[in-house]
Amino acid sequence: MSPTTAAALHVGIGSISLLAYWTALLARKGALLHTSAGWISLATLVIVSLSVAPILFTRPGPFDPGWVVQMVYLMTCIFTVSMIGYSAIRYKADPDRFRSPAFRMLGPVLLVLGIVVLVAGVARRDPVAIVLSWVGLVYGPAMIGFSRYKGPLHPRWGVIWHLNAVVGLFNAVNGNFMFVAWRSLGLGDSIAVQAGFQILTVLIALLLRLWFGARFDAPMRFSPVPRREAGTRAIAAVR
Repeated sequence: MSPTTAAALHVGIGSISLLAYWTALLARKGALLHTSAGWISLATLVIVSLSVAPILFTRPGPFDPGWVVQMVYLMTCIFTVSMIGYSAIRYKADPDRFRSPAFRMLGPVLLVLGIVVLVAGVARRDPVAIVLSWVGLVYGPAMIGFSRYKGPLHPRWGVIWHLNAVVGLFNAVNGNFMFVAWRSLGLGDSIAVQAGFQILTVLIALLLRLWFGARFDAPMRFSPVPRREAGTRAIAAVR
């Protein structure tokens, strides 16, 4: 496969994923359009991440192991977060099935890879790698914590994890697209600009998570009540 063909394949599938993502985001939640577009978006995102490999191995220049590590990391992140977004709704009535062996294994894997990418980014002074390490550093501990959590769950825990996943994917879907569009307009082409778009989309994703969380009663916690409040209630009950 030539570099041009590999790039065209990546852009084509990525465009489908981008369109499906925004369709699902703007559609009425729970409607057929929302679920269909959401499934297409998650599936094509995984394919898009796989399509990075032909681009990496056909690009001119010497082989760079660092690019391979970053590619494996991003593929693992997108696969894991997409899996969470799908299974959180499919198994919303069965948290034990949601906490599958794959879920339990991928949590520590994401955390380790996130640390590796962060350290490598700092060592190479690569701001893009430093920013992208947030996925492993956030989702990894959250998955580990949920795997080990034994207390009562928030009644909308499935929606919570679904929002955590699909809103987090806002960065993956839109970060590079915005940078490529900016570069195509001749407005700048530097690693600092690319990192800036990554930071921007992460901040937008956080704001979306807070907004959707308030709208659908889906706070960013596992328990039915905040842990501090739960502790206060327990002490009061003992007294």
